[in-house]
Amino acid sequence: MLAACSGGETYVPKPRGYPRIDFPAKDYQMLQLEGLPYRFEAPGYAKLEKDTTANLTSGYAWYNLNFKPYNATLHITYYKFSDWEFFDSLVYDTRKLVNKHLQRAEDIVEKPLSLWNPELKGVMFDIQGNTATNLNFYVTDSSRHFLRAALYFNRQTQRDSIEPVFQFLKQDVAHILNTFHWN
Repeated sequence: MLAACSGGETYVPKPRGYPRIDFPAKDYQMLQLEGLPYRFEAPGYAKLEKDTTANLTSGYAWYNLNFKPYNATLHITYYKFSDWEFFDSLVYDTRKLVNKHLQRAEDIVEKPLSLWNPELKGVMFDIQGNTATNLNFYVTDSSRHFLRAALYFNRQTQRDSIEPVFQFLKQDVAHILNTFHWN
């Protein structure tokens, strides 16, 4: 009986399998909305929509770049400013929003936007760990315009389970920054 069970082969468990995700080819189109002082290229599978839930005064604009196939949204907020005190408050608020994730974040890596586009001033925040958002950035011309954005998945997630999709969308955000221009 022992001779029958000992075929000389050792048992090796199979590695974990993950569902296959077929990502579409990258296809970008220039987005420029009337009345907004910026433009950028966005992927064809994303749709830019005005956020109608906000009661905004003149000089503010909220938009959502929806990645419907991936149940994710890049929330974009634009501010027009005329004094440095307001500019400083916008930068402070952005950092405050990012730092809310400190309790759950493993690390927050700040990268200057000039890495993607030498003409841009601003910072990208790569928030690592199981947080509500893993990617935030702000961009400014340092004289009149300030834009803040945050990528959210529209449901509770675990970073390791969404990592392939997050990396795919992170490439799209990098392309947005590469093609971002103030009008």
